[in-house]
Amino acid sequence: MFTALLRMLEEIFSAAEIAEVREFLDAGEYGLALDTLVDIVVEEGKRVDDDVALRVRMLATAMRLEPEAYVSRLAVQREDVKVLTPRMF
Repeated sequence: MFTALLRMLEEIFSAAEIAEVREFLDAGEYGLALDTLVDIVVEEGKRVDDDVALRVRMLATAMRLEPEAYVSRLAVQREDVKVLTPRMF
């Protein structure tokens, strides 16, 4: 499931960002990998779609983490992008 998520993000994540997440996956640190992935989206102002948010929710649920803790961070980021976009023009 995580590999599919990374494939979805290949167009918006740099190679270094993908490698950073993969390092945690390779070490079996799946929670840290998910934290890092969401941190990158939020801190770098990346725009993600609903499919990515759904995949994050599924992964968090499968790992018995609180999915809303992750998805809400993505939602805030997506709202910020929507709010800022009209002001830019």
